[in-house]
Amino acid sequence: MREVTVDINEKQKTSYPIFIGENLIEKADEYLQKYCKASKYFIITNEKINNLWGNKLNIENSEKFIIPDGEKYKNYETLISILDKASELKLDRKSAFVAFGGGVIGDITGFAASIYRRGVNFVQIPTTLLAQVDSSVGGKTAVNNSYGKNLIGTFYQPKLVLADTKTLTTLDERQLKTGFAEVVKYAFIEKTCDCGNFNFLDFLSNNILEIKKLNLYYINEIVEISCKLKAGVVNKDEKENGLRAILNLGHTYGHALEKCSEYNIFTHGEAVAIGLQVCFDLSFALSLIDENYYNKATELINLFEFNLPEHPYYSPDKIISAMKFDKKVKDGKIIFILPTKEGEVKIFDNIDKNILHNVLL
Repeated sequence: MREVTVDINEKQKTSYPIFIGENLIEKADEYLQKYCKASKYFIITNEKINNLWGNKLNIENSEKFIIPDGEKYKNYETLISILDKASELKLDRKSAFVAFGGGVIGDITGFAASIYRRGVNFVQIPTTLLAQVDSSVGGKTAVNNSYGKNLIGTFYQPKLVLADTKTLTTLDERQLKTGFAEVVKYAFIEKTCDCGNFNFLDFLSNNILEIKKLNLYYINEIVEISCKLKAGVVNKDEKENGLRAILNLGHTYGHALEKCSEYNIFTHGEAVAIGLQVCFDLSFALSLIDENYYNKATELINLFEFNLPEHPYYSPDKIISAMKFDKKVKDGKIIFILPTKEGEVKIFDNIDKNILHNVLL
């Protein structure tokens, strides 16, 4: 078993552990009693996860609530159904919400916990690769609305993250690859994170066959490194006032693509994978990176064979219009995180419109 600590605020002592390993959900009650004692545990999951892993999750004194599966259900209606069920169960302020599932489950459960009775504790038990390496760590919670993704939300940290990598063995290939997009992102921002020298890009390239075979030794390594990189950034900038924005590499375009497709065509990771390539295309067009790094990055993206779905053509104007509703927009300017050298990125808000338009054609 591996452990990573998120340690954000020295004054408030906001600190919590991330445990990474196999068969952890069977010991969930033991971890909860130590790190998040509660009067009752309110487990939010979906039918698919419940059918696959629900009987393995051992939490005493708990109630379970099943919500629909999919990004399109990360909305007001589902949020209200969670809050109403918590009220129906008469859960008090000493109860704890438990997110048992992927990124959608984690985001909406965390948001519900942050506003139910003005805030109750919650725990993340992520069951997808994307959630284990990214969305379960750092305290971002949200729902989507008709204007864009994650526009309504809070920063609200969990008390504990249990990343049981055994749950990844039941993911289909598409869902695994959706998580690998976020993993690849970390390889491109590692040096800017400034929290360890993992040579992550080379590690991924050199071990691609074992990674794609889901060799759990390498998967555990990937989850641990990704969590360390994200924790290192979040520890320095919890609420995205500066450095944390680098975690959005590929997401400005990716979120716009998800919105244009009404969340029905791409998984989040697929949209991010396309967004990563767009960022490298844009950086190369702006002469921010040389050809060698451009080719190396493109090769790594291609190694994961994301097999992106066919989709309608979205004009540059439509994509740019969707980007303008991104939550990172400031003073009407679209914020881009762009590569500048191997493992390093910078924040830009003054991209030449003509170059951007040409890259998006």
